Amino acid sequence: MSRKLITTKLSRRDVLRMGATGAALGMGGLVIPPPPSAHAQVSGPESQVGKIYELQAAFHRAKTTQDIDLMMSLWDREGTLNNEGDPNSPYVGFDRLEAFWLGSGSFTHRRFSLVPSFKTQIEVRGHSAWLYFECHDVGDYDLDTRFIAGYTFLAGTVRRNGSHWVFWDMTAGSSYPLSVDDYYFP
Repeated sequence: MSRKLITTKLSRRDVLRMGATGAALGMGGLVIPPPPSAHAQVSGPESQVGKIYELQAAFHRAKTTQDIDLMMSLWDREGTLNNEGDPNSPYVGFDRLEAFWLGSGSFTHRRFSLVPSFKTQIEVRGHSAWLYFECHDVGDYDLDTRFIAGYTFLAGTVRRNGSHWVFWDMTAGSSYPLSVDDYYFP
């Protein structure tokens, strides 16, 4: 099989014209809004995973800053929290969830809530998703007496509520002993 080399003679003017056209198209992309079809990517599964990561990050911020209003904004008004080993569980609905969080260690003690992000699992299924993450809470985090105050997981179903995601049917429990490879639910 032989290959034939095709050559094209371009003048300096042709090269300059192509360069100017390319530059104009490139600049136009900076100032012209994307077509409506480009916005469809924003609602795709990849961007939804990012929004669910934001939900998880806000959860840890709410615990660390003891911001009950932020915490409750992350939950569906009819959400459920099953807390393994808790005789008062499940906590169903806004009032019960709020009472649970206000009585939890993160809201009764000063803690810094951390997450090993490499263990987070997210699987988007349309308007709902599976979510698993762990919380490792550090008590007295800004003192020499700091200690691991808690190690838990939160896992279950989150769902989209308008443009944002909320916790809907979740289970919490111990993530002890700490492990790089072990997942504690389901």
